[in-house]
Amino acid sequence: LEVPVVQHLGGAIRPKMEAYASGGWAGADEIGEQLSSYTAKGFKAIKMRVGVMDETVAYSIKRVKAAREALGPDIKIMTDAHGTFSVPEAKQYCRGVEDCNLYWFEEPISPVNKNGTAEVRDTTSIPIAAGESEFTRFEIRDLIDHRAVDVVQPDAAIIGGISEAWRVSALAAAYQLELAPHCWGSAFSFMAGVNLAFASPSAAIIEFSLGGNPMMYELVNEKITAVEGQMLQPTAPGLGLSVNWDFVKEYQQ
Repeated sequence: LEVPVVQHLGGAIRPKMEAYASGGWAGADEIGEQLSSYTAKGFKAIKMRVGVMDETVAYSIKRVKAAREALGPDIKIMTDAHGTFSVPEAKQYCRGVEDCNLYWFEEPISPVNKNGTAEVRDTTSIPIAAGESEFTRFEIRDLIDHRAVDVVQPDAAIIGGISEAWRVSALAAAYQLELAPHCWGSAFSFMAGVNLAFASPSAAIIEFSLGGNPMMYELVNEKITAVEGQMLQPTAPGLGLSVNWDFVKEYQQ
């Protein structure tokens, strides 16, 4: 039909959306400089990694405190443990960063342990985000029924496509939860999440990868950009992307 996917979901309900710069692997001494390089590009929200990569919970806490000190009080900070903490470790981490005003804490423990995620959420005021590892809306419903999440993060490439992710958007709206599609992966899954977010009344912010990612930036001919930390509503047909076949041929086996 030569219209963007967002049009098939009812149309964009906003002209632009805030994006958060997703990266943040540096150690405690360098994390402030690394994240400040993101805010220098216009981003007013960032996400950094924590968890077993830090070897100790105390070091994760130290890195987050260093990030908050470097960025000041007005920048949104999210943290992502990629499901690597245990329940006790996640609780300890939350206590240690309670005064850092985190926007959310993502996948604190293994996503298969929904009871454990609920236990972590019950002990902290930090919003808990999860959902990128779920394969259907029914698993997302289980997360919600366990009272385990404040922010729902379906990945269209994992959960069964844009249609299933749109059904998750309806769940988020029904339960008054924030929708934040997982937009890490290829350019196509990223733009699927962007189109979903622009159509959803529950979405407020979009993930924007600042890590090295050829599947995001070299797989397609188009240049994916955020303008002063904002994503503009999609206007190109479909997902607005075309495959760079030279890149594909280079890596074909």
